[in-house]
Formats: sequence, structure tokens, C-alpha cells
Amino acid sequence: MATYRGSGQNQYDIGSAPPQVKWTIVNGDTSSFRVYVTDDNRQPLNIPDWTIVMDIARPNPPVVPGKITDDATVILTLTPAADADDGPGEFTVFLSAADSELLQTNDIFDIELSLPSDEIVWTVAQGYIVVLEDVTP
Repeated sequence: MATYRGSGQNQYDIGSAPPQVKWTIVNGDTSSFRVYVTDDNRQPLNIPDWTIVMDIARPNPPVVPGKITDDATVILTLTPAADADDGPGEFTVFLSAADSELLQTNDIFDIELSLPSDEIVWTVAQGYIVVLEDVTP
């Protein structure tokens, strides 16, 4: 049997939700953003040690704006990576112009890092997409 220690505390919060991101893009345009990740000691991760994958999915009806759900169809898989402008612990998510044309408002995404053999798997961010229409063809 487990017992609580301390002065009357009977509930503990463990873990935390990934940061929630609203990513606004323009249909047919390129778009990117940078992600910075650290370890438990707040030291930058060595990005080349990690596999990074981002799935963008379309929720199956009914759509609840911004709600992350497993009941969704993957539309696009991106492989974010560190580029020449990224510092320690940073990587860039890049969306091509052609890929942005596949997306709709309220599509959802998450970014997952993993070490070899999946000894650590970590969802570092979740979010949803807002697509603005392009005026200039």
C-alpha cells in the first residue's frame, strides 16, 4: 500500500502536456519554425542523436478546432532537422509550398523525438494549423 508523506497533501501532478502550437500558414507558401529542446538539466539536446518526425493529420469528423485526437488520417509526414542556422538543441520544421497546398485549417500535428531502439520517445509539441488563402497566384 502506498502512503502520502507530508502535511496533508493527497494528490501529486506528474508529467506535463507538450506545448500547444497554433501554426498559421498561407496556402501555397513555404513556412518554417524553429524548435528548441533541452534535457532535464536544461542543457541543449544533441540533435544528431535523435530521430525527429512530425505527422500532420486531418481529424475524422466531427472536427473540434485545435483538439488533438488519434482518430485522424495522416496527410503529411515531415522530417525536421537541424540546419546551418540552428544552434545547440535547435531544429527547424520546414513546409514546402507544394506541401502547404495539401493542408486545411484544423489539421493537427505533433513532433516526436526518439533515440535509437526507442529507449526514449518524447512528444515535444502538439498543435493545429490555420490555413490562410493566397491572393496572388
